[in-house]
Amino acid sequence: MSLNLDSLNPQQREAVTTTAGAVLVLAGAGSGKTRVITARIAHMIRDKRIPSDNVLAVTFTNKAAGEMAQRVGGMLPKSAGKPLICTFHALGVRMLRANIHLLGYRPGFAIYDTQDQLRLVQGLLDEDDFEGWWSQPKDALHAVQRARGQGLDAAELKRHRDSAEDLRLGELLGRYEDTLRRMNAVDFEDLLHLPLRLCREHPHEARDWFARFRYVMVDEYQDTNRSQYALMREIVRPHGNLCVVGDDDQSIYGWRGAEPENIRGFERDFPGARVIRLEQNYRSTDVILQAANQVITHNAERKDKRLWGRQGKGEGLHWLVADSEREELEQVVTHLHALRRRSGAPLSDFAILYRSNHQSRAIEELLREEGIPYYLVGGTRFYDRKEVRDAVAYLRVIHNSQDEVSLFRVLNFPRRGIGKTSQMRLLDYANHQARPVFDLLGDAAQLSEIPPATARSMEQFSQLIGRYRRRLQNEPLGETFRELLGEVGFHRALEKEYNDSKQREKAVGIVSELEYAVDQFTRTREDPSLKAFLEHAALMAMPQEDEADNRRPMVTLMTVHSAKGLEFPHVFVIGMAEESFPNKRAMEEGAEEEERRLAYVAITRARESLTFSMAKVRKRYSEVVHQRPSRFVLEIDPSLFEGPVPEGARKASQETREERIASARNKFFERVRRLRAEGESA
Repeated sequence: MSLNLDSLNPQQREAVTTTAGAVLVLAGAGSGKTRVITARIAHMIRDKRIPSDNVLAVTFTNKAAGEMAQRVGGMLPKSAGKPLICTFHALGVRMLRANIHLLGYRPGFAIYDTQDQLRLVQGLLDEDDFEGWWSQPKDALHAVQRARGQGLDAAELKRHRDSAEDLRLGELLGRYEDTLRRMNAVDFEDLLHLPLRLCREHPHEARDWFARFRYVMVDEYQDTNRSQYALMREIVRPHGNLCVVGDDDQSIYGWRGAEPENIRGFERDFPGARVIRLEQNYRSTDVILQAANQVITHNAERKDKRLWGRQGKGEGLHWLVADSEREELEQVVTHLHALRRRSGAPLSDFAILYRSNHQSRAIEELLREEGIPYYLVGGTRFYDRKEVRDAVAYLRVIHNSQDEVSLFRVLNFPRRGIGKTSQMRLLDYANHQARPVFDLLGDAAQLSEIPPATARSMEQFSQLIGRYRRRLQNEPLGETFRELLGEVGFHRALEKEYNDSKQREKAVGIVSELEYAVDQFTRTREDPSLKAFLEHAALMAMPQEDEADNRRPMVTLMTVHSAKGLEFPHVFVIGMAEESFPNKRAMEEGAEEEERRLAYVAITRARESLTFSMAKVRKRYSEVVHQRPSRFVLEIDPSLFEGPVPEGARKASQETREERIASARNKFFERVRRLRAEGESA
């Protein structure tokens, strides 16, 4: 795709060509945000002759970064250099690779993903000090991550002695971070926190490293947390050339630390910032855009914008209501068939969205019964699979022998006679002697409480790791990895682990796919080293949206959170009832505005048709719950519906219209009073 500024609308062109200073691009849903970002990067390099090394673009997912880099590459001549387009975490890895020694870490640090963190937290929770505080390791880890995302540290939390919860969280956070440091490991939050520490404790080195980035862009700015915001401030402090692109109306990740105030307060933080609104939507029909505008305008805390488009009026919205959840979904499937017959659209044009993951079970069962193929977004990612994690753990121990989470994962897999009791004794020796566990493996025969046969297995494991560490200094990673798995009998161990033949075949196939992936990485990357592969695998394991299997047309099932950034010709939003959407717990926690933003995201995924549905009655455990339509559906003008209208919609719409008239009248008289007061003082 070539760079053609004439193909942009006036607001898009302004965003692309305004390259100096602070710029806030408020990009409404479907307004061509990615096109603007990529064109802006290409314009700076091609037309303004800004060196590509001076340009940095940061986004949130590897997928988005890859797509941006590909599109920018297509707009530039082959002779042009490549700007750095990456995720926040990938940027952190680059900075730490060059400077982490300043913080007391060794260069070959391990990156712990979510599963590694859970295992570490589980070990800490087994200590008496934390008994009864968190029922599940994932709850404790979420508390730790949220505190770190808000920029809180252990010492600060422990100062809150009036709060037993903060005090205990501070203790857990302190031990968690101490354990990571002892293992020469970092987690995903560290990839942001440690660069910020470098900025505070080693400002000259940090500024020197950031100096090349003189033009910075941030995508999805409404999703940044406090640490990401602080890191961007540090990078642009010398020059102020920061362009952020986002939409506060699509800020739906408050539960994981996103701060919509970052985008709402941009003009305060960067005085004189230029604000450019992208309101022309290239995706949806007028009816869908009107519905989206009517819902989101009920939020008080937002940057004013109003979507409009030129796709035509389109068909009206559809409202399906049934007596039970089963009947609701049967109506959804019936309506889906009718839309297919009428439009001739393939199944891949249809998406069924829901507020919570548990809602997928019933629609999955019905689609199976109907023989309708579907793709469930949110399945286990490749690098999260147990077989993959076990195999990669060998590479992680070879790279960093002090990575004890990975070490204990493979020390007795495949089984080599080193059971849990021997592992705990080994850990006790390590703690008592203040030595790394791996260092003790080679001297296991000297440890009196380790049985001789077990000690021999430990020594053989140590020799195995050492031998492959030496081999990987000179031999290709892909081939050596395959030989390592063969030598330890990894495939045979999988075959013994599963009684079911299908599971066994699937597990072995997954590991074979991993071997292929490592081999491909070795052959296609500029840096085919073990360290580079482990960084790649860790970043791939980060939570993000999964990609659908495009080999055959399938209906897509996903939560609204997963649907952000996607679009479909035909969208169904099921379970549109109070306490389901908006979610009851979210409402109790005061998150109505974020729930409404979530509804806005759901609506704006649709291009041609949008269908809402609900059941009048649903069963909750043994309780029968009578439901009423979601407030978000009732905020839509009933004239936009084709066919049945949600019960109460006409009244709600009339109240909304009267409220708007009253609000406009009050604003008018307030302005008159202010002008009169100004005239009298003059």
